[in-house]
Amino acid sequence: MDRKSCVFCTEIVANRNAAIIYEDDLTMAFMDNAPVEQGHVLVIPKSHYSNILDIPDDIYSAVHLVAKKLAPAILLAMNADALNIGQNNGRCANQRVMHYHLHVIPRKCGRQIEWMRKILTTGELDEASQNIRKMFDDRVDISKIKIV
Repeated sequence: MDRKSCVFCTEIVANRNAAIIYEDDLTMAFMDNAPVEQGHVLVIPKSHYSNILDIPDDIYSAVHLVAKKLAPAILLAMNADALNIGQNNGRCANQRVMHYHLHVIPRKCGRQIEWMRKILTTGELDEASQNIRKMFDDRVDISKIKIV
Protein backbone atom coordinates (compact mmCIF):
# COMPACT_ATOMS: atom_id res chain seq x y z
CA MET A 1 0.00 0.00 0.00
CA ASP A 2 1.29 3.45 -0.82
CA ARG A 3 0.51 6.89 0.57
CA LYS A 4 -2.12 7.59 -2.14
CA SER A 5 -4.29 4.63 -1.10
CA CYS A 6 -3.67 4.89 2.66
CA VAL A 7 -6.68 6.11 4.68
CA PHE A 8 -4.42 7.54 7.40
CA CYS A 9 -2.44 9.55 4.84
CA THR A 10 -5.43 10.75 2.82
CA GLU A 11 -8.12 11.19 5.46
CA ILE A 12 -6.26 11.85 8.72
CA VAL A 13 -2.99 13.59 7.83
CA ALA A 14 -4.11 15.39 4.65
CA ASN A 15 -7.78 16.12 5.42
CA ARG A 16 -7.67 16.09 9.24
CA ASN A 17 -10.79 13.93 9.26
CA ALA A 18 -10.43 12.75 12.88
CA ALA A 19 -10.75 13.84 16.49
CA ILE A 20 -7.12 14.93 16.77
CA ILE A 21 -5.53 15.08 20.21
CA TYR A 22 -1.93 15.93 19.43
CA GLU A 23 0.21 16.88 16.47
CA ASP A 24 3.80 17.87 15.85
CA ASP A 25 6.05 17.92 12.77
CA LEU A 26 6.48 14.13 12.68
CA THR A 27 3.46 12.60 14.40
CA MET A 28 -0.25 12.82 15.00
CA ALA A 29 -2.49 11.29 17.68
CA PHE A 30 -6.25 10.91 17.24
CA MET A 31 -9.21 8.94 18.50
CA ASP A 32 -9.70 5.51 16.95
CA ASN A 33 -13.09 5.69 15.24
CA ALA A 34 -13.72 2.00 15.98
CA PRO A 35 -12.28 1.67 19.50
CA VAL A 36 -12.08 -1.42 21.66
CA GLU A 37 -12.55 0.90 24.68
CA GLN A 38 -13.70 4.51 25.00
CA GLY A 39 -10.60 6.70 24.83
CA HIS A 40 -8.70 4.38 22.43
CA VAL A 41 -6.07 6.59 20.77
CA LEU A 42 -3.92 5.96 17.70
CA VAL A 43 -0.48 7.54 17.31
CA ILE A 44 0.95 7.63 13.79
CA PRO A 45 3.86 9.08 11.89
CA LYS A 46 2.71 11.69 9.39
CA SER A 47 4.89 10.07 6.74
CA HIS A 48 3.79 6.74 5.34
CA TYR A 49 5.50 3.60 6.65
CA SER A 50 3.69 0.30 6.44
CA ASN A 51 5.10 -1.50 9.46
CA ILE A 52 7.93 -1.87 11.93
CA LEU A 53 10.27 -3.15 9.22
CA ASP A 54 10.28 0.05 7.17
CA ILE A 55 9.86 2.82 9.74
CA PRO A 56 13.14 4.67 10.47
CA ASP A 57 14.39 4.54 14.05
CA ASP A 58 13.95 8.27 14.69
CA ILE A 59 10.31 8.23 13.51
CA TYR A 60 9.62 5.04 15.46
CA SER A 61 11.00 6.72 18.58
CA ALA A 62 8.95 9.86 17.96
CA VAL A 63 5.70 7.84 17.74
CA HIS A 64 6.45 5.99 20.97
CA LEU A 65 7.49 9.16 22.81
CA VAL A 66 4.15 10.76 21.89
CA ALA A 67 2.34 7.73 23.35
CA LYS A 68 4.36 8.13 26.54
CA LYS A 69 3.54 11.87 26.70
CA LEU A 70 -0.17 11.25 26.16
CA ALA A 71 -0.47 8.30 28.57
CA PRO A 72 -1.08 10.37 31.74
CA ALA A 73 -3.73 12.49 30.01
CA ILE A 74 -5.51 9.42 28.68
CA LEU A 75 -5.45 7.72 32.08
CA LEU A 76 -6.91 10.77 33.82
CA ALA A 77 -9.40 11.79 31.16
CA MET A 78 -10.85 8.29 30.87
CA ASN A 79 -10.63 7.57 34.63
CA ALA A 80 -8.66 4.46 33.71
CA ASP A 81 -6.62 2.16 35.93
CA ALA A 82 -4.11 1.03 33.32
CA LEU A 83 -3.19 1.11 29.63
CA ASN A 84 -2.63 -1.35 26.82
CA ILE A 85 -0.14 -0.08 24.29
CA GLY A 86 0.23 -2.21 21.21
CA GLN A 87 1.17 -2.32 17.59
CA ASN A 88 0.28 -4.88 14.89
CA ASN A 89 2.39 -5.71 11.84
CA GLY A 90 0.70 -7.37 8.87
CA ARG A 91 -2.78 -8.65 8.13
CA CYS A 92 -2.15 -11.95 9.92
CA ALA A 93 -1.32 -9.93 13.04
CA ASN A 94 -4.63 -8.03 12.73
CA GLN A 95 -3.17 -4.86 11.19
CA ARG A 96 -6.14 -3.29 9.39
CA VAL A 97 -4.58 -0.07 8.11
CA MET A 98 -1.21 -0.62 6.50
CA HIS A 99 0.30 2.53 7.98
CA TYR A 100 2.46 2.13 11.09
CA HIS A 101 0.36 3.04 14.13
CA LEU A 102 0.42 2.54 17.86
CA HIS A 103 -2.71 1.77 19.88
CA VAL A 104 -3.03 3.38 23.31
CA ILE A 105 -6.03 1.82 25.06
CA PRO A 106 -7.23 2.89 28.51
CA ARG A 107 -8.27 0.02 30.78
CA LYS A 108 -10.35 -0.37 33.92
CA CYS A 109 -9.75 -3.11 36.48
CA GLY A 110 -12.22 -5.96 36.27
CA ARG A 111 -13.34 -5.09 32.77
CA GLN A 112 -12.36 -7.64 30.14
CA ILE A 113 -11.54 -6.33 26.71
CA GLU A 114 -13.58 -8.08 24.08
CA TRP A 115 -11.39 -6.75 21.25
CA MET A 116 -14.59 -6.18 19.29
CA ARG A 117 -14.58 -2.72 17.83
CA LYS A 118 -17.24 -0.31 19.02
CA ILE A 119 -18.89 2.23 16.76
CA LEU A 120 -18.92 5.64 18.38
CA THR A 121 -20.51 8.84 17.23
CA THR A 122 -18.45 11.83 16.20
CA GLY A 123 -19.73 13.52 19.36
CA GLU A 124 -18.45 10.71 21.58
CA LEU A 125 -15.05 10.79 19.87
CA ASP A 126 -14.86 14.58 20.15
CA GLU A 127 -15.81 14.51 23.84
CA ALA A 128 -13.10 11.96 24.65
CA SER A 129 -10.52 13.86 22.59
CA GLN A 130 -11.37 17.15 24.33
CA ASN A 131 -11.03 15.53 27.76
CA ILE A 132 -7.67 14.00 26.87
CA ARG A 133 -6.39 17.24 25.31
CA LYS A 134 -7.40 19.16 28.43
CA MET A 135 -5.54 16.74 30.68
CA PHE A 136 -2.53 16.87 28.35
CA ASP A 137 -2.60 20.67 28.19
CA ASP A 138 -2.78 20.86 31.99
CA ARG A 139 0.64 19.16 32.19
CA VAL A 140 -0.40 16.76 34.91
CA ASP A 141 2.07 15.68 37.60
CA ILE A 142 2.55 12.05 36.58
CA SER A 143 3.84 11.12 40.05
CA LYS A 144 0.18 11.31 41.17
CA ILE A 145 -1.03 8.73 38.66
CA LYS A 146 -1.10 5.10 39.70
CA ILE A 147 -1.40 2.32 37.15
CA VAL A 148 -3.05 -0.73 38.66
